[in-house]
Amino acid sequence: MGFSLTSTHVIFFIAAVSIAGIVSGIFVTVIGNVTVSFTDRGERLADELSTDFEIINDPDNIPDIGGYYRFYLKNIGDGKLITDNETFQLFIDGDIVAKGNYNMTPSYIYPSEVAEIYLDNTTVSTGAHNLRIVGPYAIADKFTFTI
Repeated sequence: MGFSLTSTHVIFFIAAVSIAGIVSGIFVTVIGNVTVSFTDRGERLADELSTDFEIINDPDNIPDIGGYYRFYLKNIGDGKLITDNETFQLFIDGDIVAKGNYNMTPSYIYPSEVAEIYLDNTTVSTGAHNLRIVGPYAIADKFTFTI
């Protein structure tokens, strides 16, 4: 007694259904990963688009408070902005300012609020200068001022 034609068809049917199940499982996993990736990228893009800030000092009158020049940074974006030396980097005339030579207060600001940047006055000589502040997502603002 051997396999009949029906038995062979049943074995092939079971094998085809098993393979189809495995392939569909792989597709579901891949589509799930792509969906999560698009969601993460969309959230990052939304955060980037809602992040913006501006230096709002008088360029000819930079306050010198206790050995530090004070600059004002206004959050003109839509979300909370973390203001610390890890989030923001300062450049004076294209040269990076060491993190120990400036600090910011408060540690975060909401839309339309203003943070203060205290820059050690020994890092800036008298004359005209350019201050560039680079924040989250490499968003930057440039400010020309005179000491």
